[in-house]
Amino acid sequence: MTPEKSTGAIHLFSMLYFVLIAILSAINFPLQAEERIEGFDHFTTGFPLLGRHEFLDCSSCHIGGQFKGTPLVCDLCHDGSRAPGKHAQHFPSSNTCDDCHTEDTWTGAIFDHRDIFEPCQNCHNGVVAIGKSPSHITSTDTCDDCHNTISFSNVGRVDHISVIGTCDSCHNGSVATGKPADHIVTSEQCNECHSTTSWLPASN
Repeated sequence: MTPEKSTGAIHLFSMLYFVLIAILSAINFPLQAEERIEGFDHFTTGFPLLGRHEFLDCSSCHIGGQFKGTPLVCDLCHDGSRAPGKHAQHFPSSNTCDDCHTEDTWTGAIFDHRDIFEPCQNCHNGVVAIGKSPSHITSTDTCDDCHNTISFSNVGRVDHISVIGTCDSCHNGSVATGKPADHIVTSEQCNECHSTTSWLPASN
């Protein structure tokens, strides 16, 4: 190989070396940038990434590379456009999703009835949510007159204002306590002598 060719080959190899270094640096830069993003403490933004949010791509929330001004309130993202929001069949409620839902899933909601705006029976109709059973005493549809918002069972009290029908339609010894065997013989309804809060003391 002549000195000229040798010098040209060295020059070519030098150029290839620098081009290769530049390519490797360009490939490595995104990895370093990604490492810096992964190391970012999202908690400092006031919106810690919990539950399903932890596994979303950044671009799912930071649309178009927007970081500053990204909404921190549920319904400003979960509006049906930016992210899935309340569906058409959702019962009327506030837009504070995390009052009932967790960051992990929409299903298995634990209802906070403070944010429900409609009468009980709009949801508790046996379709949207559990409603009155066929064996339920005849009553109005104002569930919370007798039930609490945690459970239907263990009725705290029966508000007799919401009971429809005669006393003995419930107080028959089957649905509710009825007249004992030693009760005086009478055809009168219970409330003629007893109050709606206690059997004793009976008047008359």
